[in-house]
Amino acid sequence: MRFRTFLAILSVLTAVNAKTSRAQSGTSSALTGSINDATGAVVPNATVKATEVSTGAARTARSNAEGRFLFAQVNPGTYRISVETEGFGRAESQPSIVAVGQTIAVNFTLKLAATSQTVEVTAQTGLLSLENPNTSTTLEAKAIENLPNPGQDLTYIAQFAQGALMNTAGSSNDAKAAGGYGNVEFNGLPATSNGYILDGYDTNDPWLGLNIGLSTNLVIGLDAVQEATVNTNSFSVDQGRYAVAQVNYFTKSGTNTFHGDAYEIWNGSLFNAEDYFLHANDTADNSAKKPRSAVNEFGANIGGPIRRDRLFFFGHYEGIRIALPLVSQITLPTPAYQQYVLGQLATGGTDLVTGSTLPAQPAEIPFYQKMFSLLPASGGSPVPIVGCPFGTDRDGCAIQRQASLNNSDSENLIVVKIDHTINSNNSVWYRFQQDLGLQAAYTDPVNSVFNSYSPQPQRTLVAGYTHVFSSDVVNQFNPGASWYSSIFEPNHYSQVLGNFPIVLASGSDSVPFTTIGGNDNTYPQGRKVTQWQINDNLTLTHEEHTWKFGMNTRRLDVSNYDLGEGTVPTVTFNDLAEFTYGAAYTASQSFPVSLKERVSAGNLEYYAMDSYKPTAKTTITYGMRVTWNTNVTNARGLFSREAGSFLDASHETDQPLDKVVLGNVHDLFAGTPLFVYQPRVSFAYRLMRTTAIHGGFGVFNDIIPMQIADLAAMNAPNDPTFVGGIGGQVGGTGIAPGVPGSAVDAAVGANDSFQTTVHSGGNPCVGIQPGAPTCPLAVSLDTFSGGTLKTPYYYQYNLGIEQQIGTRGSLRTDFVGTRGLHEPFQVQLNGYQTVCDGCFAPFPYQRPLDQRFGNVTEFRTDANSSYAGLQIAYAQQWRGLTLHGNYTFSHCLDEVSNGGLLAFSTQGLMSPLPGELNRQYASCDYDVRHNVSAYGLYQVPFHSGHPFLRQMFGGWSVSETAILHSGLPFSVLSQPYIANGNGVFQANGASTVQFNAPAYANRVPGVPVYRKNSVAGVTVAGTKQWLNPEAFISVVDPTTGACEGGDSPATCQFGNSVRNTVRGPHYTNSDLYITKTFPIKEGITIRLDAQMFNAFNHPNFALPSEVEAGVPGGSIPARFGTVESIISPPTGLLGVGLGGDSSPRMIAFQGRIEF
Repeated sequence: MRFRTFLAILSVLTAVNAKTSRAQSGTSSALTGSINDATGAVVPNATVKATEVSTGAARTARSNAEGRFLFAQVNPGTYRISVETEGFGRAESQPSIVAVGQTIAVNFTLKLAATSQTVEVTAQTGLLSLENPNTSTTLEAKAIENLPNPGQDLTYIAQFAQGALMNTAGSSNDAKAAGGYGNVEFNGLPATSNGYILDGYDTNDPWLGLNIGLSTNLVIGLDAVQEATVNTNSFSVDQGRYAVAQVNYFTKSGTNTFHGDAYEIWNGSLFNAEDYFLHANDTADNSAKKPRSAVNEFGANIGGPIRRDRLFFFGHYEGIRIALPLVSQITLPTPAYQQYVLGQLATGGTDLVTGSTLPAQPAEIPFYQKMFSLLPASGGSPVPIVGCPFGTDRDGCAIQRQASLNNSDSENLIVVKIDHTINSNNSVWYRFQQDLGLQAAYTDPVNSVFNSYSPQPQRTLVAGYTHVFSSDVVNQFNPGASWYSSIFEPNHYSQVLGNFPIVLASGSDSVPFTTIGGNDNTYPQGRKVTQWQINDNLTLTHEEHTWKFGMNTRRLDVSNYDLGEGTVPTVTFNDLAEFTYGAAYTASQSFPVSLKERVSAGNLEYYAMDSYKPTAKTTITYGMRVTWNTNVTNARGLFSREAGSFLDASHETDQPLDKVVLGNVHDLFAGTPLFVYQPRVSFAYRLMRTTAIHGGFGVFNDIIPMQIADLAAMNAPNDPTFVGGIGGQVGGTGIAPGVPGSAVDAAVGANDSFQTTVHSGGNPCVGIQPGAPTCPLAVSLDTFSGGTLKTPYYYQYNLGIEQQIGTRGSLRTDFVGTRGLHEPFQVQLNGYQTVCDGCFAPFPYQRPLDQRFGNVTEFRTDANSSYAGLQIAYAQQWRGLTLHGNYTFSHCLDEVSNGGLLAFSTQGLMSPLPGELNRQYASCDYDVRHNVSAYGLYQVPFHSGHPFLRQMFGGWSVSETAILHSGLPFSVLSQPYIANGNGVFQANGASTVQFNAPAYANRVPGVPVYRKNSVAGVTVAGTKQWLNPEAFISVVDPTTGACEGGDSPATCQFGNSVRNTVRGPHYTNSDLYITKTFPIKEGITIRLDAQMFNAFNHPNFALPSEVEAGVPGGSIPARFGTVESIISPPTGLLGVGLGGDSSPRMIAFQGRIEF
């Protein structure tokens, strides 16, 4: 039994490095080969039979005039091939593992003798691929379950594909979680453009473009998967609609024997290391406690025959229960400062930073008392803040501490699959899947009353029907439908708002108080999505040609609840005085006419390709994919937009709003392209028996995620936003609603006036005061460039060489290049500045381009990118040891990363300055110079004739994965200008000089950029210094809020450093399984695992969060350029984007019984 287990694992892991030949659809594979006699002459018209070992399903074909045969559109599985022809003995192959979407070559040399023979399968020992140069990595079920996988996540296997880069910049599938989007990135292209295809069905979330992670944000169901293949550089045009990688999965099936397993994986906080920063802020009277955590993941599979050789079933159940541990660094007002504030509200005072007088707000005292009662108990390390009226070194107003929190999450998955072999020419399968769970969407570090939850059900039904017209003509039909819901809001939402009706946040790094109110300003939001899909693939073979024709269509209907975002006011303060005297710098609130809209979109794609094999050494594949992407439509006509580009419109203030903004629009874009053409060509040539070269070029269209519908749905007049406060356009000062002079109430009043004005056909600029920068009722606007939408696409090209090493090893080296065109980005076009004439170019002085509007953000598709990489993949086996590794040396440049809508990094997306897109051309957010991924498995050999010794010391194995890469880039910014109420604004008062526009700092020549030792006043408790504060100068002095050196066009310009000029810490992680199997009796095995994630407890520091520089020799903000948290991998035992701390070493235990 032990020897058979060893051989099974060995054959599985050898198949991991199998490459594509002729690419197949997302649910099928192919078997091909050639038949020769002992002299090398071809053997035509031989009868070839392929039999799936576990089900008995069989197909028959004949070799053509060149002695070749092909079984197209076969289900993944293990096949045995036999050959019979007159004058030769019967030949039969060894069992061949055929992975999803792959083609295995099985070549026969027939003998004249009448004896039968067994032929070695070259595809499983010869590792060269000649049929097609697609870059592919395949894992079969046993390999999937043997390799470490944090969270048992289906997407994790993509991390070990050639060219893959793990997102360690703060990955999250949760639309509202802090961090980046996309678990894995390939070849300098968006991490949001990878397709995850299960049984031929598109499982991506069409709203975000990401893999669908439900209540845990993990893609569970790993134990139900038979095969998985990652395709990049997919020059075969049958590979689907996503522009970067296509990850194909195929669900397990029943067989002629009953089989299954049951398992449980358990982890508890007792077996987890502490977070690196957990005790960083401990004091004598306040010591942080490691939060409790527990993970139970359990499940079972069973499959078998309903009718032998004909009808089979397979069932899978999986459940997850997570007690989430959360560690969050928070900064709060000290009790002494709280009492000081309550005394100052009744008196008012002067803001020493801006020079303005802030009025008394005695009516806000009850509001502040309620707010302070929501704060946790005091304790922690003092933090210096500019303007603090007491304490040594201005450190008496704020304390910083580590908050240890808990929450819970759960998810349940059921999969049922039926396979029916009707006859040798017809087969069909059906899969039903249901996922139910409750997500701990947000855990607030200040008060649990602000926690939010999201029930997230999903149901999917997919089928596949294969019909063999003849041995040369095969068709596969693959329809499917799914529905899921993902709605976010706190429990007892009205009660929560009764406790605290706004979200109060700092608008500047100079006042680092933690936000109070959680994510309430983003609720309610979410979506319910229905998807229909039909695929059809036809394969025809004739002599040297294999033609494929296909169609893929998809319909999406979304009930969008994002219109609820912004209905809870967001109030900001920009310095300590504004907080002290209850003054709002901005108070923003949205007023939608509906909290729900219905949007729809669709895709229709056709392809045709030919795989031509002129000689046994050469394969040429060429084809065309033609795509039609429909416009995004709104059934209720709730879209509003300008007819064309904002820059092309009239900007006259006497023109009514309804003359420039189209209301009640059904189509998102003015026009979309009828077709997008994607030609692709590739070749593979065998130079020698163990050496092959390959290359290819292709055009790949990308899909813009449907979340872009929010841009038009949230426009006025259907969803206007108004901003009150000192920096807002509608007035008001008070932070709290319902008090005299409230900035929130000013926004409400502005909306009432706006609705009256618009519905009467009036002008929002009536009553504008002389010298006022904007009209009294100016509204924000998201616009689109005029004319037909230019959809993003990428040129991808590849040239490589592959060398077989012995019989069980290979080395593949590729030069991979990509070029992105028409990539999306957003630019703010209506900004202005009030500092001085000529300051902060290109923003105009005193007034914006169009006074009728506030924020004007235009969606454009003019950005570009480029990537060049040297990629090396190595695989080798020595008896019980299997190794696989990838190394990439690359450089990536772009103007905006990750598709322009969702950020890859925690620093977010930066809009270019108007008309200066090329200034953003710099290292991509995912540009790393060196990247290594590897895994290995070792089956410990042990031989003994003693049964007890065999049980104790036999059956041990060790498997390990490793991810290493150099640091990710990020940018250093300037402080915002706030002196005397002036600054750089969007026209509703929102500052443009932080994360949404490139207000970079100036570099100090000759000063080292990085510094690891502490800096007084900057490196506070709970942080480690990373950047050198002396290497950067903010354009704006944080002490005065004015330009360093005085306000003038010479000093008040955006800094000379550019985007992504500095890099964060490198990333190193290794996971380890130690496994022991116990054979109970024939066919029954017990398996025990110790699973260690981040086995060596290496701290991987996140990118610095405080990146607004100060003035060396003057004032430098506390925590500038420091690392203060540890990054978790994009998947983990504690889920994704839920706040759970998966960064330290975690040890889990698995028990499994297999039969």
